Amino acid sequence: MILLVLACSKPFPGTGPGEYAELTVAPAETTVYTSPEGGDATQFVVSGVRPSGEEETLPEAEWTLSNRTVGDIDSSGLFAPSLSTGGLSYVTARYAGLEASALVTVVFENALVDEGVDPGLFDAPRIPHDGLWLYPEDNVNLPRNTPSIRFMWNEVGQSAVKLRFRSDVTDLSVYTTGTSWTADEATWAALVGTNAGGSVEVELSMVVGAEVWSEQIITVNVNRFDARGSIYYWSTSASGIREIPYGENAVDFLTASSSGYCVGCHSVRGDKIAFTYDGGNGALGVKRLADQSDIVAYASGTYGNFNTFSPDAKQLLVAYMGQLSLYDAESGAFLETLATGAYATHPDWSPDGSRVAMVLNNGDGGDWYFSGGKIAVMERSGGSWSSPVVVYDPADPLNAYYPAWSPDGEWIAFNVSTGDSYADTDAAVFVASPDGATVLELVAANQAAGLTNSLPRWGPLPDDEVMWLAFSSNRVYGSVTTGNPQLWVAGFDPERAADGVDPSWPAFWLPGQDSAQNNHIPMWAE
Repeated sequence: MILLVLACSKPFPGTGPGEYAELTVAPAETTVYTSPEGGDATQFVVSGVRPSGEEETLPEAEWTLSNRTVGDIDSSGLFAPSLSTGGLSYVTARYAGLEASALVTVVFENALVDEGVDPGLFDAPRIPHDGLWLYPEDNVNLPRNTPSIRFMWNEVGQSAVKLRFRSDVTDLSVYTTGTSWTADEATWAALVGTNAGGSVEVELSMVVGAEVWSEQIITVNVNRFDARGSIYYWSTSASGIREIPYGENAVDFLTASSSGYCVGCHSVRGDKIAFTYDGGNGALGVKRLADQSDIVAYASGTYGNFNTFSPDAKQLLVAYMGQLSLYDAESGAFLETLATGAYATHPDWSPDGSRVAMVLNNGDGGDWYFSGGKIAVMERSGGSWSSPVVVYDPADPLNAYYPAWSPDGEWIAFNVSTGDSYADTDAAVFVASPDGATVLELVAANQAAGLTNSLPRWGPLPDDEVMWLAFSSNRVYGSVTTGNPQLWVAGFDPERAADGVDPSWPAFWLPGQDSAQNNHIPMWAE
């Protein structure tokens, strides 16, 4: 038995640890095609290179993959691709303390064909046509865990439609007779999982009579990270607040049916939510998220319109009729009034707790309908507050309002419009640096004028390369809505913002909400 063990552990003839200068793996780079029916296996071979340059094949090594979703590799170096996904992976061989890698690209190919559709109809030459796409917009950017978006196109008398999704690792064709397509859960998970951190080109073709029409290719970007947290929003249809845990469906959270009152104008931080009862100039309410128990009850005698929590959720700053008042968020006790020297409203606390953004205005319409708003910042140090410093003062007749700090504290998003601050149809989303040196309109996210792009709020920070902004908009959602307010989300690139160019991507409709409801004030929280 001892002799057998020694024999099995003996190095290959003429070899041993330290006798090779390096290893090589062949093929060094290869592309493999696969499908639900399978793909061809690829044999990788590892060789040892002696200091003299002489190279010899090694009969065994330790083989691993950097991305195990693309397939499997056995002890001999034989790679078998996945039957459900593509992607990139390094194939690494290790022997005698040395290692070498090769790159395998797995392209997943598939065709999904609805009953009654002949794919051969699309073999004819394509005739370019504009205006076929309804949704999504070209170059949209999605968090990885966004449920399947609904691809929609115009009805032009087509008898069949083909969508083709292509990237370096994907080639998926969909044949249908409908005017929209939503992927099933497994197909979408494979599509976004394979292309996370990259993009997919989507080609739309239609059989119209004896012709095949085609629209320009659009690009769908897939972020490498998931979006986090829940979006708590005010639905006038539900007379209260609903919640969408990102990637799931909306549920009622605090509505008239459960509380007995219409509630809105809310903010969320940590384990608490603050809001206003019964509309403008109503009573302030503060509850714990977990069980909706009261911290500040309806009949407390405290009033507020807009509010913001400190980062630790222990204090609450409340705007009421142009005055900012600070409360203990654990007990509801009044602490102090901030000396703003002007009519102040729409406060938002910075993520590090050192500053509060707000709106200063002439008070002509209270906290709700004012004009002449400008964005200002107050600093807090050692429990003391500075005087407000204006960072954006728009020229007449523009009005700025609804400021919101980005999760990294580097940007303030806000609204600009020519009318008052309440549901103005020409409201657009802008950002400014906290010192006011850079002010940018989010042109791609806004899409067009007159869409009521209102009250932007940031998502939690999963990634410093792309951040997310949710806002309400009256834009049309393909063929589903005709312009009732819904929640939309747009990606934001802080590097482009620092360079002074539009940092936004086109917005996408937030999945999970009720498209028949009127939805506003998307407060995004961990």
